[in-house]
Amino acid sequence: MRRLLVFCAFIGFLLFSRPANGQILNDFGFRQWTDLPVEAYGKTLLNAWAGGLNNAQFGKYDLDSDGKEDLLVFDRHGDRLLTFLYREHEDTGQSYVYEPYYRKFFPKLNHWFQTADYNGDGKPDIFTYTPGGIMVYKNTGTTFPEFEKAVDPYILSLQGPMFTNLLVTYVDYPAIVDIDGDGDLDILTFWGLGTWVDLHLNRSMEETGTADSLLFHKVSSCWGNFGENPESNIIYLDTCFNKGSRNAQADDPKHTGSTFCLIDITGNGVYDLLLGDVDYPDMANLVNGGTNIDAFMVEQLEAYPEDNPVKLWSFPLVQHIDLANSGKKDLVASPFDPSLVRTQGIESVWRYEDVSAGGKPEFVLKETGFLQNTMIDAGLGAYPVFADVNNDGLTDMVVGNFGLFDTCVYNASGQLKCVFISRLALYLNKGTATSPRFELEDDDFGKVSDLLLQGACPAFADLDGDGDVDMLLGYEEGKILFFRNMAGPGVVPVFAAPVMDYGQIQVDGFSTPVLMDIDGDGLPDLVSGSRNGRLSYYHNEGSATQPDFRLISDFWGGVNVTDPLVSYTGYSVPAFIRQADGTLNLLVGSESGLISRYKGITAGAGALFSKADDHFMYINEGIRTAPAVADLNADGFPDLAVGNYCGGVSLFRGITPDPAGVPENQGDRGLKAMVSPNPAAGDAYLTIMAEGIWQVSIYNMQAKPVKNFLTGGFHAAQINTEDLPAGIYFIVCTHTGNPQLQARVRLAVIR
Repeated sequence: MRRLLVFCAFIGFLLFSRPANGQILNDFGFRQWTDLPVEAYGKTLLNAWAGGLNNAQFGKYDLDSDGKEDLLVFDRHGDRLLTFLYREHEDTGQSYVYEPYYRKFFPKLNHWFQTADYNGDGKPDIFTYTPGGIMVYKNTGTTFPEFEKAVDPYILSLQGPMFTNLLVTYVDYPAIVDIDGDGDLDILTFWGLGTWVDLHLNRSMEETGTADSLLFHKVSSCWGNFGENPESNIIYLDTCFNKGSRNAQADDPKHTGSTFCLIDITGNGVYDLLLGDVDYPDMANLVNGGTNIDAFMVEQLEAYPEDNPVKLWSFPLVQHIDLANSGKKDLVASPFDPSLVRTQGIESVWRYEDVSAGGKPEFVLKETGFLQNTMIDAGLGAYPVFADVNNDGLTDMVVGNFGLFDTCVYNASGQLKCVFISRLALYLNKGTATSPRFELEDDDFGKVSDLLLQGACPAFADLDGDGDVDMLLGYEEGKILFFRNMAGPGVVPVFAAPVMDYGQIQVDGFSTPVLMDIDGDGLPDLVSGSRNGRLSYYHNEGSATQPDFRLISDFWGGVNVTDPLVSYTGYSVPAFIRQADGTLNLLVGSESGLISRYKGITAGAGALFSKADDHFMYINEGIRTAPAVADLNADGFPDLAVGNYCGGVSLFRGITPDPAGVPENQGDRGLKAMVSPNPAAGDAYLTIMAEGIWQVSIYNMQAKPVKNFLTGGFHAAQINTEDLPAGIYFIVCTHTGNPQLQARVRLAVIR
């Protein structure tokens, strides 16, 4: 009886050890807002706030368990996973609707991913990049997606006399299919230095009688009997290093990246190969004259599909996937290039429909902006800014960007160089004070594209006292342009020719200005982010009709959002939230994607602000985030827009704050920790399905701690149970940066 009482008391400790949660609230609350209407070019954008796409990859998954496959979309620019539900509409036909709720159930993905059922249980598992090769997450979910690591730290393959990592680099996209038709998944990829293709056959069926293993043996070092020139995309047919006319040289450069798509393009029942290559816009389309196992590429088609062939700058990835849930697979192509400046950014997801009656596929290009044409997508980068630009009492939105794709050329060294030109998009609010609705009014607002800039980021205020809003514009050089509004109040601005090098303001690069009265003197001051991750503060020492911005600090508040583990640049973008009592909160977007929040904002040159959040509200919307704040629906809560490098904007509606440490966007099911095997007789492995560093405490039935250690999120932490008596243990995982954020799981130890 005493043990039962202790056990019950401990359960109470687990459930109610955070009494502050019921009393202390977060300073803010936000819920993702996906249904605020946006219209562009005469149509309503179905997925306006999905956040844009640059370089997309696709996988099928029944997210809501309705028997119809939905869509996972992964963009390697920021490692963003987006979840779309498949819907059938009488008027619009088939479509995918963005539903971010399901994102939290998936593990963190890196560089590339594929969905494939490796163990034959009817549920798609996930393959993704990990340093050294391939990580596999086994699908263990029922109603909701749920995953556990199937390998650690990566897939191994018997290569020669020993098992070693099955190497797939972060710039390669392998083929993961059943090549030999025995029911388990095999893998094709280029070997580490390129030129020839390795075939790794899965021996799971042969050795275990089931597909529920990942037992790979490399059986060929020249699958397809072809080689790729290591310096270009030239293909050599009928050649292998051990029997062909072209041998590997010691000074050959390293392999620089390729994408695989296996598809029967001739209709003879044998896999052919569509091969993408870094720095080149089209595919190498290879016809297989052999078998799936003993492949022999005998012909290279000049273009595929024959009408409107794939041609994307740069490095196309083609996938053969049933997007319409029709039983017939489409082709979808998008860039795979990891570079942030070698992609189109818009019209970079091409969808081809198979219109054949069967057998040999016949693909027709249906759209060049699949899903992108349903979103706000400004190209590369997005800087949303809220302002009432036409003085009608409603808050409008202007979106700047790094740039829209213009041209790509090869320089004298054979390197691909792309040009991007910035512009602004004006979305006027055509709704009401409590029910906003945006319409695209001008996709080159202020004719900013004529200036041939990059990184255009606007700020608005009445700077000359004539009753209408003027515009400051930051850009790549770190200077500021001034645009005086000549139209007068009540109409869309018409700007005079810009004043260049306005006020001789200069930051490190990529100036991101915000106009805000920091010191309460009634005049707007200027705060700007920059490439170096810091903030510069310019006090307005002028008047209501003639501003005079004077530099107070180029390291204002000690703010620096550069994360050296990500890059040596920070790309800070500031935004302010003024609370009802007048207190200012500072939000700063960054290169890493994290949004930091600071309190104690003062105008002093030597002030050091207090960092309230390293990862504001656990919002994850990609890299180079750009926050903007306004109360769009007049409910008294600030609403938040977040731009990202994929060119889109995500919107969050302000709500009543949640208990401290449990932001609403974490979802109704909260955080999850998993431990396996469970029960455990030896080592067990704990995985916390959330980012960050976690303090792990393990308690026995008497509520006494028996182990404590630190671990990282999405990392399988080893727990040695040999020194633990048989019984039930309770694992409490506490986020080191936010002690109120916890995940819990029970572990049974057996002997």
